[in-house]
Amino acid sequence: MRHGQSHVNLADLTETHRDEPLTDTGRAQAERAADYISRTIRPTSIYASTVARAMETAEAVAGACDLAVQPDDRLREIGTAHPDGSPVSERDLMPYVPDMWGTLRPYEPVTDGGESWMQFRARVGSFVEYLVPARDRFGDREVAAVLEDQTVLVVCHAGVIEAVFEYVFEKGPWSVVAVHTQHTWLSHLQYRPIPHMPDWWLHFHNRITHLPEDLVT
Repeated sequence: MRHGQSHVNLADLTETHRDEPLTDTGRAQAERAADYISRTIRPTSIYASTVARAMETAEAVAGACDLAVQPDDRLREIGTAHPDGSPVSERDLMPYVPDMWGTLRPYEPVTDGGESWMQFRARVGSFVEYLVPARDRFGDREVAAVLEDQTVLVVCHAGVIEAVFEYVFEKGPWSVVAVHTQHTWLSHLQYRPIPHMPDWWLHFHNRITHLPEDLVT
C-alpha cells in the first residue's frame, strides 16, 4: 500500500526535500483505507517505512486493525537513505537530481552523494527476502515460519512498490516501463512456492475500492 498524500507530494523535490506529514486529503485517504483494510483484508501484521508520511498512514490502518506498526528503514523511499541503506536524517535530506528518473539511469545517485536505483532496489529486496518463507534459499527461517500463512500489509512509497515489482519479477536494471501507484492504492502479491509453478502471484495492483473519486490523487 502506498501512503496517503503528503505535503512532499505537492512540492518540487528537485528544489527541496523534506520529511513531512500527510495533508488533510492524505489523512482522509488513510482513514478510508484503514476502514476498508480492517474489514476486507484483515492483515495479521503491518510493516511501514520510517518516513513520516508512511508511518502516519500505517498508524491509521494499525489503529483500525488493532495492530502495532513495525517500522523498517528498508522501506524508505529512494533518496532518503545512504548508499549503505542507513536512513538520512531530515536535516540532511538532499533534493533529487533535476530531470533524473532513477530507473532510466540505474547506477547513478538520485541525490548528491546518495543511493542509486540499484542500491535502492537491493535495499528493498533485502526486506522482501526477510519476509518470504524461502527457508532453503534466503531469509530468516524463524521469521519465515511465523509469516508463512499470514497476510502482511506493507505501507510504503511508490518507488518501493516499483522496486518490489522489479525484484520479484527478476527484471534487469534497464527500464522500459514504469509502475504507477496512487495514494493509498493497494497491490496484492502472494508468495506461494509450489513445485512446477511460479513462486510469485500478482493478484491485483492499484486497487482503489476504498476511495471516492474526490479523494483520488
